Amino acid sequence: MSLLKLGGATVSQIANDSGIVRTYVYDIAEDLKKKGLAGMIERRGIRTYKGLNHAELVAFVKRKSEEWETLGKEIGEAVSDFDSLRAHARQSTTVEFFSGAEGVLNIYDRIKSDLKKLQKPFEIITIFSPEKLEAVFPGWFEQKKYIDTSPLMTKRDIVHESEVFQKHLKQREQGLGKYFYKIWPKEKGEFPIDTLCWENKIAFIELTSYPTGTIIENGALADTFRMWFENIWENL
Repeated sequence: MSLLKLGGATVSQIANDSGIVRTYVYDIAEDLKKKGLAGMIERRGIRTYKGLNHAELVAFVKRKSEEWETLGKEIGEAVSDFDSLRAHARQSTTVEFFSGAEGVLNIYDRIKSDLKKLQKPFEIITIFSPEKLEAVFPGWFEQKKYIDTSPLMTKRDIVHESEVFQKHLKQREQGLGKYFYKIWPKEKGEFPIDTLCWENKIAFIELTSYPTGTIIENGALADTFRMWFENIWENL
């Protein structure tokens, strides 16, 4: 605004008019010059900056719009190149740790939040013991704390055989998404952790007197777990 008001002006003049520190004015002026929003003339070591007038600014915006339109068209046509690069990208892994009952509840809330954002059909698979969930979080099924987020969801559970689960099964099957389950017999032992897999993430939750949990984001790991899950599912 000072450049427009003053016309051609030195850094000191701009600083006095704008109230901005002189050294910072120099940085801003140079930045505007690089972006094409200001011109600069140097005579006898003194730099004079000049802002674009209205007509020049309109032309600047038009030129930039045309450049962005061309770039957008080129990017749109390069979708196969992007996909090819992405296919060869290095697999990254992120790990988050949670501790205590509140920390573990944050994991379940995080999963629900992730799933609510999905705008296409998706599946979440779990292996867990209802008794352990109820022991750590009393009223888990009664209060509908379980994951039931979207009509786009398909949920498959491998569940340890229990009266707790049978008691609330009808309630569970009346949820938003499609629901399927298979029973893990008591004689095979009880699961010490709750395991959940969605998208490219897995959560491992230890349900003890002091519960802890981990969320791992890694596509290869999630795919491997799905292979294990399918094999167990088919044999139950």
